[in-house]
Amino acid sequence: MSGIKLFLHTLIILFLFTSCAFDKPIEFKKIRKVKLTSIKDGMVELQGEAEFYNPNSMAGKIRKIEIDILMGDKILGHISLKEKLKVEKNAPFYIPLKAKLRMEDIQQGFLDNLLVIVGAKKLELHFKGKIKVSRWGISETVPVDYYQEVRL
Repeated sequence: MSGIKLFLHTLIILFLFTSCAFDKPIEFKKIRKVKLTSIKDGMVELQGEAEFYNPNSMAGKIRKIEIDILMGDKILGHISLKEKLKVEKNAPFYIPLKAKLRMEDIQQGFLDNLLVIVGAKKLELHFKGKIKVSRWGISETVPVDYYQEVRL
């Protein structure tokens, strides 16, 4: 009798763990609506949002966001968010992004950047990092790797 109980307990635990995981991976789509919101005290503030899609029939929560903003090989800023945001099932979802970049980091080593800022040209920024999505304690990491031209 104890062999049957052990088998049933194992089967239940296995079922619980497999039913909590996402069937399909969460999809990163793009960074959108990126815009300069202010220039103050040598800092440039950018805002935008990351677009994802949850193809699963279960909801989840964003647990952590860690995204670097790069220009070339230089890290200009970092986006870090530890709020718990809801991820709807079978639906797109959007994560607000906000970062402050130092103006001198943007200009440093790039002679054209002064012309970009003065002439309202575009900078190509690289957003690279990950978000962590979870459901009932089981996490999935979704990579973010996206290039976006931003008009300053």
